[in-house]
Amino acid sequence: MALTLTTADSALKEDYQPAIREQLNQEIMMLNQIETNSRDVEGRRAVLSIHTARNNGVGARAESGTLPTAGNQSYQEERVSLKYNYGRIQISGPVIRAMKSDSGSFIRAIESEVNGVVMDLKRDVNRQIFNNANGAIAQCASVSGADVTLTTASATQLRQLEVGSKIDIGTVTSPTDHANGSEITAINTSTGVITVSPSASAGVGSSDFVFRHGAKSTVSGATHELTGLQAIVNDSGTLFNINPSSVTSWVSTVNGNSGTNRAATDNLFENVIDEIFLDSGQAPTFIVTTPAVRRNYASQLKAQKRFTDTTTLKGGFSALTVDAGTVSLPLAIDRDAPSNKAFVLKTDNIMQHQSSDWEFMDEDGSVLSRVSATDAYEAVLFKYHELTTDRRNVHGRIDDLTES
Repeated sequence: MALTLTTADSALKEDYQPAIREQLNQEIMMLNQIETNSRDVEGRRAVLSIHTARNNGVGARAESGTLPTAGNQSYQEERVSLKYNYGRIQISGPVIRAMKSDSGSFIRAIESEVNGVVMDLKRDVNRQIFNNANGAIAQCASVSGADVTLTTASATQLRQLEVGSKIDIGTVTSPTDHANGSEITAINTSTGVITVSPSASAGVGSSDFVFRHGAKSTVSGATHELTGLQAIVNDSGTLFNINPSSVTSWVSTVNGNSGTNRAATDNLFENVIDEIFLDSGQAPTFIVTTPAVRRNYASQLKAQKRFTDTTTLKGGFSALTVDAGTVSLPLAIDRDAPSNKAFVLKTDNIMQHQSSDWEFMDEDGSVLSRVSATDAYEAVLFKYHELTTDRRNVHGRIDDLTES
């Protein structure tokens, strides 16, 4: 009988190739842009003095007429309290020993988990950068057993939910009404259905949302996540203690179309850029949107036989250039950007206040701590920070954009 691969199988070795082949999308475009504009904070919170109104005691008068009533400049305090983001790892003693050399594993256990949790927390923070300050990741529609259907099979929502994630389901004010720490066991991207265990309780509807487990207070409903761009770049809503109902300059330009999507055109971008300039005297410097909105914009350039240059952003990311009036702005994409929207930003005025960098707890002199009564070690990554702006009217947002 001839020797074949089948009969020789027990004598053949397996040739394990070096290195781990990455399968996960680790890009954090928006976080890379923001992290270069950070402000250190000590004490309870950051307080910024904001110039919000002019002295209106001015005006022309007739000869010998009564002079204008004296006025004054107006100022407000912008109060920024920090948020706290954490990542935790735990490694057993036997695994550390088994993975201590190249002959035992592709990668060292501690190195793998430490580097991995840093990237995983950064990925989640990049998601938070785009949220609307209520911590909601996806809106629910209904529940059937272990299956929860989202209101739309939004690509952005589904990308931000992963098998293995721990989530809560409930209302904005009562985030654990239907699920508290359930694990996502399956995601159907075509139907927008997620399967969770334990199952969500009955009664899930459109007033309920999916949150990352523990990211909201079960007492007050307040979110522990960053204040995202949907809340910062807005024409309403109190932001960092300043209410635009009384401080009318504390608003961004928002251009919507009452829920009806329209093409992302040069004219639309130029309109928003002009409005920002008229309100603030400043020109924005950067546009970020979804890949599908960028495709819609690029398809119009091709139809017009126009081709634009690209520019390189911080972190090596590439962006189309939007030529609008007297300015050329990079149009970048981010996987966490909300659907059908584009943010027109002045990056100098979007910043991160922080009292720590990406650090591991080591006040006791060691990053790794023994787990009590267990042959294991753990480490905790943390960052104390908040996303802020010191000038709300230099930013704009375009809603209701067609995705192609």
